[in-house]
Order: sequence, then C-alpha cells, then structure tokens
Amino acid sequence: MSSEGVDNENNKCEVCKAPSTRKCSACKSVFYCSEIHQQENWKEHKNQCRPFEESYSEDLGRYLKATRDIQPGGVIFSEIPLVFGPKPHRIQEGGFPCVGCCKLLSNQICEMCPGCLWPVCSTTCEGLNIPSYHGFECNILRLRTCSEVKSFLDFYRFDVLIVLRALYLQKANPKKWEILMKLEDHLEKRGLGTDVFTAIQEKFNFLMEHYLKPLKSYEKETGQVIIPNCTEDIIHKIYGIIDVNATELTEDVDAMILYSNASLLEHNCIPNTMQIIDENDHFRVTFRAAMAIPKGEHITTMYTHILWGTAARRDHLMETKYFKCTCKRCQDPTELGTYLSALKCIAGKDDEPCGGWQLPITPTYTNGAWMCNKCKIKLPEQDIVKFINHLSHEVDKIMTKAPNKEELEDLLNKLLHFLHPNHYLLFNIKHTLIQLFTDKQIDQNDPMVWMEKLSQCDELIDLTRKLDPGNARLSLYLGVLLNERFMAQFKILTTTFDKPTQNLYTDQIKKEISEILEENRRILFYEQNTSAGRKLLEVVDRNRQSFENWLSEHKQTV
Repeated sequence: MSSEGVDNENNKCEVCKAPSTRKCSACKSVFYCSEIHQQENWKEHKNQCRPFEESYSEDLGRYLKATRDIQPGGVIFSEIPLVFGPKPHRIQEGGFPCVGCCKLLSNQICEMCPGCLWPVCSTTCEGLNIPSYHGFECNILRLRTCSEVKSFLDFYRFDVLIVLRALYLQKANPKKWEILMKLEDHLEKRGLGTDVFTAIQEKFNFLMEHYLKPLKSYEKETGQVIIPNCTEDIIHKIYGIIDVNATELTEDVDAMILYSNASLLEHNCIPNTMQIIDENDHFRVTFRAAMAIPKGEHITTMYTHILWGTAARRDHLMETKYFKCTCKRCQDPTELGTYLSALKCIAGKDDEPCGGWQLPITPTYTNGAWMCNKCKIKLPEQDIVKFINHLSHEVDKIMTKAPNKEELEDLLNKLLHFLHPNHYLLFNIKHTLIQLFTDKQIDQNDPMVWMEKLSQCDELIDLTRKLDPGNARLSLYLGVLLNERFMAQFKILTTTFDKPTQNLYTDQIKKEISEILEENRRILFYEQNTSAGRKLLEVVDRNRQSFENWLSEHKQTV
C-alpha cells in the first residue's frame, strides 16, 4: 500500500469509508485507511486489481493479455525491481555510476564508500545501506586483495555488480530468486563460440578471481553459506536474463533494472502501454494503458527505440532479444504513412531525380529489395543499409560535438539531398533546431518568422503523433515540441495584437494557445515523477503564467 499526496474528499477507504490518502500500490485506483482493511478487502478487490493474466504460446513464450477492457490511463500493474544495478557493459571511458544509487558521475576524484572504497555520489547516499543495492555487495567487494596498479575503470568493474546483486537473492529472497530464474535467457543462442559468450566468460573469470574465490574462502573459514550457487553456468544464465529482459535507464541514472511482470510484456513497435519509473520510490515501475486495450488483447511494450527505422529496430531486436518483429508498423513499407526510412530516389532523366521515394518491398524479409514508388527502380537492401549506416555514423559524430544552429542547418540540408524529410536520421536534428530557433540574426517582432517556427513544430508534432498514437514513448519529445509551439503562437499573438487586422484572428490564436497548454499538461501528467517530466511541467506552468499575465494586462479572455 502506498501513501501519496491526494487530498480529494471522495477518496474513502473501501471497507469503512473513512477518508484516506493511501492507495493500493498495485492498481492505484482504490483507497484503504490501513493494511488491515486492505487485507480484509483483498478477496473482493483482487479481480479488479489485476486486469491481466499470464498466457503461453510456442511462438511467444510467456506473455500477458487483458482479462477485461482497460481504458487509456488505467493502471495495469505496478512493481518494484527484482534486481537493480549498474549496466552489465564494460565502461571504457567517460562517466560511471555511483554504486549506491547509479547516479551518473564524471569526476574520478569523488567520495568513496566507507566500507569498500568504491565511488559514490555521497557517503550519505541512501543506496549504500539498502541490502539489495550496495549493502550486500559492499561486504564482498572489500574482500578483494589487489596491490597491482590499475587504471580507475579497470579496477572498478561496474559491469559485474549487477550479477552480485542477482546472486544475493538466493539467500535474501528465495521467492524472487525463483521468479528471476524463470525469466527467458536465450542461452541456446549465447553458447560457446559466440561473441557474447566470450564477453560473459571474461566477466565470470574476473568475478571468480577477485571476489568469488575470496568469498568461498571466507565461507569455509566461518562456516557460513552466503551465495549457495555462483557457478559459471548460473552466471552466464543471469547475464542472459539481464540482456534479454532488463529495462535500461540512460538519463541522470545509468542503470539496468529487472522486473517480474514487466519482463513478460510482449514487444510491439506500436506499444499499447506506457511505463513510468519513479526514481523516488526505489525505481518502482507503473504500466498504464496508452490506448484502449480490449479484453483478450495482448499487453505490449517496446524493447527498442520508437524513433528508429524498421531495419534498425529489427536488427537491434535480433541482436539483443533474439527475435524478428512482424508487427503492423514493421510490415508497412511507409511505417504508418510516416516514410521514416524512405530515401530519395536518384534515378531519372537528364540528371533530374524522378521525385519518388525508395521503400522496402518486403520490410520483414532480410536481404530483400527496395523499390521507388514512382519509377519502380530497384536497389539491393544491403546497399541501402550500408549507405544509411554510413550516414548514421556521420550524424552521430556531428551531434556528439554539440553543434550550433548553423552547423545543424548545414547537416540537415546535406541529408535532405538523400533522405525523405521525415527520415529518422533527421528527427533529432530538427527537434534540436526548433529549440535553437531564436538567435540575434532574426527579427523577433516579425510574425512571419514565428509562422515559420510554427510550421516546423507542426511537422514534427504530426510525425510524433503518427508514430506514437498513445504517447507511450514520446511524451517528453512531444512536450518539448508543444512548449516550442506555444512560444511561436504567443509571439504571433503579442506581435500582431495591436495591428489593424488583429481582430480577425486574435480569438483563434488565444484559443489555440490555451489548448496547447492543456494538452501539454495532459501529456506530461504521468511524467511528473521523473526529473525530465518535472522540468518540462515547470516550463508549461511558466508559459501559462505568461499567457495569463498578458490576458490580464490587455483585458482579454479566452
């Protein structure tokens, strides 16, 4: 049961009807005044609380499907992690995580854990004392006796910590250990001779030499059994489970998280759920319906990036999750009418392109052909993939250097010679350019300047809504775009209000601005417990205040 800042007088205990602010932590839709009343009501509430059931098929393995109609925004489940820890990937350079909370650190001259002397954000970090975070592993890390000089990132091997935390469950929580061991590992595709086997074997050897052997010696001396099973096979299995099932955090916190029910959600490139991870509640994840989910429908999430093109998404899923996606979006050459992967056809007469777009004929087949939708010229898929990979590397090189507005515009214009305006390689460039729109070279009192920005915002807003109709993955992207759209509309309003023609469209602009603000608050509502979401909502509130102040000063109403 969770307690949240709810002050609605209608929130009453299901049993005694007394006012309550304590919600059922699973469904977050009913209230109880105490745990005793929650337990009393469980028989009646459990069918409503859990709107899904686990099913199985040969093709999908275990998956979840709805046992009743679920409306948009409805909570499907909420759960805390089975395992939380630093990513299992070797860090070669750059930032590294605090071993207590996984907050990303950048300065190697930092505070250290008093027990094991591993880097932390602060010696008062809450995660240092939580057994399932750093509390348990700290005792193992301090067993290492190593005098040789090593570089910082060679000595502090953050990639092995999460497996220690998983092994800890054997003694600390056998039920969670049992759940963990039932998750998919795809070991049959990670066997001897594969690159992934070699990488995991190196981690096992490192763990065994520096931590597990000293631990076994300690267990023998004391007669304690701290980790019953830490064999080579079990460690390969745990890393397989993490790679296949874990959720990755990439913002202020650099971590991987394993959940129980979330690991059973089926992938779809048009997911029908949204997930919110609350960093302030021990990384509890809550899954809500992003769109209406009818009874019997599979409950889906997304394992890859929604802004990647079909070939990139499917390659990533095959390499990391070991399956081929054949969802509606993957089967559509135009990707829901967005042309997110389309290339400009360069065939034509007299050195003039035909004006058509190169699209995959059969997107879900490997090594197929691409064909122009106008002149019907075909190209081998491998040539297309090679060309896009080349462009992608060039874009990444430029974007990592924090380019200015002129450099981004130059890059965009070059890419438009080859790519559809909606191509996924252009999305982040355009998204960044919109936020860099204003500079000293433009006349900020010219409404036509802001009309141009408005057009750019609308282009990306339309694309975002087509790719993510339920705001399952792109709510923050859309929130930024709506804030920028507000800025353009508000500038148009303030620069045209005293013009002779202002009465023709002032009321329309005021209405549109009000609708933008309302929509942005609605879209970001479930993001308010994330740091990025809170920052965006603060911008929305400032925008609303600026708009209301202007209305008051000019004696206007919406």
